Amino acid sequence: MFDETFRVCFADTPFGVVLHQRIRYQVFCLDKGFEDPQAFSAAQETDAWDDQSAHFIVQDKNSRQWVAATRLVLPKPGRPLPVDSLNVFDRSILDDPNERVGEISRFCIIGNRSLVEVNSQLEPDPNSLEAWGIGAIGRKQQFEVTLGMIRAAGIYALKRKINYCIMLITDAFARMLRTLGVVLRQAGPATEYRGMRTAYLVDMRESVVSMAKKSSAVRDLFKRSKHAYVRISSVALDDTIDCISEYTPDHSLFNETIFRETVLLPAEQDSDLSHRVRRQPAQ
Repeated sequence: MFDETFRVCFADTPFGVVLHQRIRYQVFCLDKGFEDPQAFSAAQETDAWDDQSAHFIVQDKNSRQWVAATRLVLPKPGRPLPVDSLNVFDRSILDDPNERVGEISRFCIIGNRSLVEVNSQLEPDPNSLEAWGIGAIGRKQQFEVTLGMIRAAGIYALKRKINYCIMLITDAFARMLRTLGVVLRQAGPATEYRGMRTAYLVDMRESVVSMAKKSSAVRDLFKRSKHAYVRISSVALDDTIDCISEYTPDHSLFNETIFRETVLLPAEQDSDLSHRVRRQPAQ
C-alpha cells in the first residue's frame, strides 16, 4: 500500500522547492539528458513556471529518502501554461473558454539507474544525492508512486476548484495512465519535445471515478484522500504527520458524492492491475 510506505509532501517552503529542483536535475539533466546540466550550476533544474506551481515530493517513510517529484502549474491570469508557450494545447476543445486549467508536469521518479551511492567521506559533496537525502526506488514501486502523485496533484487541484489538468506526455506514459483509469482527451497534435509527445486534457473528477472502478487497490487509495499530501513544513516538525494539513472531516470536497460513493463501487476490472502497469515504461 502506498500510504504505508510513502508520503507525498507539498513543498510549501523554499527548501522544499529547491529539493524538488534537485530531483528534477537528476532525472531530466543527468539521467535522461533532456536539459544541459551545465546550464544549472547549482545542480537544480529550474524554469519560468516554478513560481506559479505547487511542487510535490515523495518521501519513503522508512528510509526518509526523497524518491520522486511532480508539480501542478496553477492557472494565473495573464500567464500561459507551459503547453501554451509550445502552442500544443488547443483550448477550443474546452466547453468554457474561461475554464481554469492546471498543468501536471515535471513528473519524475528516481530509479535504480541513478547514481545513488554512499559517499565514503565524512562530509559528502553538497550537491550529491546523499547530501540531499535523495534515494532510488525499484521498478515495482514506481507503479504505486505514480498513483500517489496523481492522487496528490488531483486532490490539490480539486480542492482549489481546478477541475481540469493538461499533460504533455509520451505515448508510453499515456498508455500507462489509461491502464490506471485516467481518462485522457487529446487536446492537440503530437509534437517533438523531448521525444514525441501529445497534450491530453484530464477531467479530474471523471478520472477519479474511472480509476476507482479499475481495482480495489486504487479505490482504497482514493478512499484515503485525506492522506493525499502533507505540507513539508509540517513533516519537518513532526515526521509522523500523514494527513492533508487543511483537512477537516466536513470539508466539502471530501463529502462530495465522488469521494463518498463512487470509491465504494465494486471494481469492474479488479485483476492484477499492478502487473499490467509494470510491463509498461513509466515515462
